[in-house]
Amino acid sequence: MSDGFDHEALLAAVAELDTEDMLGHLRNFPDDLAAQWSVDEPQRVTPPHLFCLGMGGSAAAGDFLASLAERNGNVGVTALRDYNLPNWRDEDSLYIATSYSGNTEETLSSAELALARGGGPGGANCITISSGGKLAEMGDNVTVPGGQPPRSAFGHLFGALTRIAASAGVVDSLDGWQEDGTIEGVRNAVAEFDFVNNPDSPALAIARTLLGKEIGIVSAHELGCAGTRFANQLNENGGIFARATTLPEMNHNEIIAWTDPAAKESQAMVLLTWDGMHERVAERIGWMTESVEVDIAWKLHCEGESLLQSMLYACVAMDWISCAVAILRGKDPSAIGAIRDLKEHLDQ
Repeated sequence: MSDGFDHEALLAAVAELDTEDMLGHLRNFPDDLAAQWSVDEPQRVTPPHLFCLGMGGSAAAGDFLASLAERNGNVGVTALRDYNLPNWRDEDSLYIATSYSGNTEETLSSAELALARGGGPGGANCITISSGGKLAEMGDNVTVPGGQPPRSAFGHLFGALTRIAASAGVVDSLDGWQEDGTIEGVRNAVAEFDFVNNPDSPALAIARTLLGKEIGIVSAHELGCAGTRFANQLNENGGIFARATTLPEMNHNEIIAWTDPAAKESQAMVLLTWDGMHERVAERIGWMTESVEVDIAWKLHCEGESLLQSMLYACVAMDWISCAVAILRGKDPSAIGAIRDLKEHLDQ
């Protein structure tokens, strides 16, 4: 290996650096998801609009649900990351506030506003998802298992959110999940990208090339949620800068920077594609593959027979790649010192 890691050295680095068993949590992702989807959820009234409230890793589930709803949902979904709610909201809208810790101040603020709109605590218009904390005492709380970094709990958070959304008729994407091989596909993706148990994992090869580069995650429109989460995972797990954009929008602005000669050595591009993307987006990707001459470019095709399955494949890939970046850099993938320091400052 060009970075000096043979597999034994990699295992030793993981044992030293992964202090909170982040990689173990990533392996549990399929089971976490299946556990949430297996819960019987009461049928709910279909709202005119759904707002998903949250921040950071807890907010990503709302982004993914919004993309699913845009593609094949029955109700519009808006993901909000703020203290406030939009002025144009309908009084009959449904709000789902997600904070893994249950103590995220922005989410508590927006949830309080939603509850006030619906008549106070217990209001049927606000459902909360948390492992405990103050949020668990507000609204109609769905409790998920605690004790892990929020960004590693995506299976619990996304599973609970989509289960609730399906029960309210917002999306039909979960129909038949037990029969269509969705969980099996996630398990296969984990086995593919787990660089500890699979020495041939593509996560390591991709991670090595991203070190020292400015990273652009370019996604098909429907996978824009995955691109955003990928960039955030590289930021938080890997401790490196990354940015996300989508096609076709990127072809109307950022593409100029990518085709500038200065980009060749400084930039790394990761393309997220799937079988269901618009045929003209596929054409654009083909042109870019030929015309963008950066030294590092990866096309990560997110496998699956549906958008949901492709999204979940992307989740697995980005989690393992970002953690591979962390280990190769000598960073604990769970370490978030600056975030904790900021929260302590705000609590003063």
